[in-house]
Amino acid sequence: MNQTGLMHENENRGSDLVHRGVGRALSRVIDPWKAPTIASQAVVMDLVEIYFEIVYPIFPFFHRPSFSRRISRGEYTTSKSLFALTMAVCALVSGRVRDGAVSNVKWDMSPLYAIKPDIFYEEAKLQLVSLMTESDIDVIRAHATLAITAIQEGKIRDVHMHLGIYHTLIAMDGLHDESNWPRDIGIIEREERRRLFWSMYTLDIYSAVVWGSVIRCREHQSNVAYPVEADDELIDDSGIIGHTVLPRDVGPICNSPGTDGVDCWLYGWNFITDLYRVLEHALAGFQGRRCQVTRSAFLRDIFKEDATVARRTVQAKVLHKYHSLPESFKYTPQMTYNINTDRFGFQAANITATVQLLRIVLLAVDGATVEERCEIASDVVGAFTSVPVAYLLSIGAPLLYHLGGIGTILASVTEEALNLVDYERIRHVMRSLAQLLENLEVIQHGASASKRLRTLVSHIDEDIARKKAATPPENPLANPDILQQTILQSQEQQNQIDMDRPNWMLEISGNILGDLTWNFDLA
Repeated sequence: MNQTGLMHENENRGSDLVHRGVGRALSRVIDPWKAPTIASQAVVMDLVEIYFEIVYPIFPFFHRPSFSRRISRGEYTTSKSLFALTMAVCALVSGRVRDGAVSNVKWDMSPLYAIKPDIFYEEAKLQLVSLMTESDIDVIRAHATLAITAIQEGKIRDVHMHLGIYHTLIAMDGLHDESNWPRDIGIIEREERRRLFWSMYTLDIYSAVVWGSVIRCREHQSNVAYPVEADDELIDDSGIIGHTVLPRDVGPICNSPGTDGVDCWLYGWNFITDLYRVLEHALAGFQGRRCQVTRSAFLRDIFKEDATVARRTVQAKVLHKYHSLPESFKYTPQMTYNINTDRFGFQAANITATVQLLRIVLLAVDGATVEERCEIASDVVGAFTSVPVAYLLSIGAPLLYHLGGIGTILASVTEEALNLVDYERIRHVMRSLAQLLENLEVIQHGASASKRLRTLVSHIDEDIARKKAATPPENPLANPDILQQTILQSQEQQNQIDMDRPNWMLEISGNILGDLTWNFDLA
């Protein structure tokens, strides 16, 4: 072929490549991304509405009027990030539906059972793969929602994965500081971002307490204000009814809750964040003391521990703040299925759970006697028992990890000898805990935790019986007075004396209570 022919061939080949490239570009414009059909619009709408009933009071990631409007219009079918977020919400709520969290009879449950939570969960994960480095608020919320879903499903590795991605996206753009937020966001998104930030802060501390993970978000390194204590219906991008909105360039107002919002459920929600901030510092104290065993005293000699506050002092101050709360945040009434009323009930239930979790952590920090440990364990069980079951079921699997802290307390006593009084305390707590867990068994995906607890009590009873039988009686021939006393008293009376003797010690086998851990068969 001559040179002219080669030139024409190269021109034609180049032209074909250009046309193919333009064609692909046009194809992407003409045929944009469309959402796959996973569930009907009716099912998606129902799951989103249920989210606002039973999940939103704890994790208020959205401004209800605007988010519901986006879903009702089907906007999630043309936006990949919104679709991934919607699937994550559906996965979370579908899991709660399966676990009996929805007790409101107004819902037609049969269509909601048709699609398993894993279908929504895997679809959300699939869509997020191509959005891995996007810091779009919907992408960030999707990973946050999937982290909570993974707790519900017992997928603890996934919990850490989604938390890790969430914190990476926050770190990439410095979103722990409001001054780095997009300049063009409105009041609604600003409040959504504040709620999201502090929700995930509490989840970060929670995961550090329950699974021993590192704390990725420190409260003193954050510059994000608490959410305004106002209902969603009072908030739009033009302002917040009853509140003065500062200009965007002023930045965060402060990092403490207000005092003028006591008639709003978010007042209680912000108080819970305060409790988690205390938890963070209590946990740091516990971990710091543990590290002293394996590390040099260099830092300890430089930074004295003068700031360390005794457990009883911290607990007393927290309980004082708790008792100063309005009654609506301290006592949980029966669920009314009026969302405005029930949001206060959810705050009261969550405050109860968080106060007790804090007491457990403070116990680990400072140590306590067997009597104190049993007292706190009994208080924790009693506090949860006072909360109507409907709220406990709605909170779902995360609640069981709170209760698992009781197991940690009781298991710790295996290192010590117990007298019968201590044994009876432990036995009473375990029986009460078994009854509470029996009411929540629908949440558990494995064997019955309550049955296992009752079995443990039976094993302890058998252990006591064996040890009593193996204990040799005191030799009466060594002392005539004892011999005479033995003859005069009946065997029944002697047994009673043995049981009541204050220094009568019982070494419970370590493998009995040692089975009582944080995880109540969630997997």
